Amino acid sequence: MIEKAYGKINISIDVISKREDGYHNMDMIMAPVDLYDLIDIEIAEKESYWCNDDLPYDETNIIYRCIELLRKKFNFKEHFSIKVTKNIPQEAGLAGGSADGAAALRIVNKLLNLNLSLKQLSCLGKEVGADIPFCVYQKVARVRGIGDIVEPFKLKVGYDVLLIKPKQGVDTKIAFEILDLDKCPHPDINQVKKALINNEPLKDILGNSLLYSAEKLVPEILDIIKECKERGYEDVVMTGSGSTVFVLLEKGQDCRDLIKFMEGKYPFVYRTSILIK
Repeated sequence: MIEKAYGKINISIDVISKREDGYHNMDMIMAPVDLYDLIDIEIAEKESYWCNDDLPYDETNIIYRCIELLRKKFNFKEHFSIKVTKNIPQEAGLAGGSADGAAALRIVNKLLNLNLSLKQLSCLGKEVGADIPFCVYQKVARVRGIGDIVEPFKLKVGYDVLLIKPKQGVDTKIAFEILDLDKCPHPDINQVKKALINNEPLKDILGNSLLYSAEKLVPEILDIIKECKERGYEDVVMTGSGSTVFVLLEKGQDCRDLIKFMEGKYPFVYRTSILIK
């Protein structure tokens, strides 16, 4: 059974506070994009795993952890043949690993007729990773808490997206460790959501608290943002903890000039669109 594991962008992120358990309270707008890994899982006589990116299949692998979580909860004995084709870059802020884990949850749920709802899968997924609840739904949503409160909403119009990632990635754990909540930006997520729903201008209201950390770890992120804005593109934001920067475009908007420039400087430049379900 094959599932597309769609990546995501964070249209804006406000990191509100640090919790006693070490996690952070967040408020953000997340959107799935048409860039995906392919996850193929079938019931098999013995466990096997293949990935085009040579990722190990152990406790460091989110797919492994998601399947083992289900195995522990429901005590099934089945083994699986797992094939993963990676297209989403790592340490990019695009939730490639979380999307893969969420897809594994959905597939095993179907293969074994566990009959779990998306809400139940989402609740299970948060035990493995903060982005998994959103990735289970794969819908534009306001996401709060540690990522476990997912509130889908509809966009009036579609958007294209240009993704630009420098060679170096950002370690999410370090990004949160060095984050200064008094100095980082705090975009108004209510205002961003309202503008998206009503198709109002987004200029000057988008933002990402984690840019404070990411720019210190990968200075090229600020270079990309500056270069996009110098060429007249206003809605430019870093996604997640970085290092990918995205440009939010009108549907069908011509940005060939920007693509050509960025492809000459950065290893990952990809035009895609926000998925609207």
